[in-house]
Amino acid sequence: MKSRRATVLVAAVAISATLLTACGTGSSGSGGDGKAELKFLTFTSPNVTKSLWEGAAANVTKKYPDIGIKLLYTPNLDRQAYAKQLLATGQLPDILWDAPGSEFVKAGALLSFDAADLKGMNVPSGYGTIGGKTYNLWNGSFLVPALHYNTEAFAKVGIQPPTTFDELLTDAVKLKAAGITPFLVQSGSDLWSAGYLLQGIVSADVYGRTPDWLAQRKAGKVKFSDPDFLAAVDKFVELRDKGLINKDALSINYAQSTTKWKAGDAAMWPMGSWATATKTSFKVGVFPFPTADGSKVLPVSIGAAVYVSAKTAHPAEAKKAAVSLITDPSWQANDMKSDGVLPIVSGIKPLAGTSDATLSSLALLNDTSYKHVVGFLNEVGDDSPPPGFSDAFGKAMQGLIGGDSAKTFTAGLDKSWDSLNK
Repeated sequence: MKSRRATVLVAAVAISATLLTACGTGSSGSGGDGKAELKFLTFTSPNVTKSLWEGAAANVTKKYPDIGIKLLYTPNLDRQAYAKQLLATGQLPDILWDAPGSEFVKAGALLSFDAADLKGMNVPSGYGTIGGKTYNLWNGSFLVPALHYNTEAFAKVGIQPPTTFDELLTDAVKLKAAGITPFLVQSGSDLWSAGYLLQGIVSADVYGRTPDWLAQRKAGKVKFSDPDFLAAVDKFVELRDKGLINKDALSINYAQSTTKWKAGDAAMWPMGSWATATKTSFKVGVFPFPTADGSKVLPVSIGAAVYVSAKTAHPAEAKKAAVSLITDPSWQANDMKSDGVLPIVSGIKPLAGTSDATLSSLALLNDTSYKHVVGFLNEVGDDSPPPGFSDAFGKAMQGLIGGDSAKTFTAGLDKSWDSLNK
């Protein structure tokens, strides 16, 4: 078994090298025309297409004719795992869209940005810093997670967005009685998306009262098995045990759940606000996860981010290109329309065709009656969970979806956390 794992690892590294060589990667340099040729690793999704990135890159090179950009794409949506693979094989491109910041800073793999690079970005001072330095440029805000709902399904059973968890539970039971799956959940090959239903409950109930709960967990002041966190998990278990979650949650991934959502196969989808850009035949509404007492809590994450490799042959040009991309009004507006990203640059006007659900999310973000918290496990920089914990959480979520008890689940999280938080 051990030799088989080694063989698989060697094969994976070899495939990675072949892929990057085929895409024209390797060390960046200056082209024959004197341009600084930069390799930019990004991603595609059902909402974010290659043509969108090509337009963004063209805007950068038009502004800076001395820069050339070669676009590369991750093989799947787990961008951080792929970035780690490239770092391990010495193939990190000049610019990356998303990376495990703390791990890469510890490895000396990233360049930091200066205060002048951050000008015009509406990000709280010090947000996401590592050791007091900023190693990324934030792209925009998301409501993570929020509940996206099929307005037609709600109308069919005569319900409105609830304001308490008890109301949410009652509404979900009504939906099931009408033959409608209340909640769409996925895990499959995308562990990063497995926990959004629980993360929303935790963000509302636990973080609503204790916004720095994860920092307290780092300090050993609280545990996942404590009564408040356990109570949030119990709510998830109640939804699961009442059959209010799709039966195939363990076997479908994010792309498949997107297809099911578009087909109207569920009434509610707990997801980040990028889901608001998914085109459906029905009108989609958005509401925050209801709290136990009806208090108004809104989980907000600023991300994803652009990073610059410490190994780039053109550090000044790479940072200049990254800043240009993130602050480009055209990019910000297109990203809001295509992927539901709520802009962090002032004065961005929504483009025609921006979904009503995205505009509703933007209105929620600007509603001052809500208490903003960073969504559970969306902490960044020095506040982020220890390396490896997000994957451990995703695997534990598969067990919870499959029938584990709340006590088994939280005890496992405590064990994983204690082993990783060194």
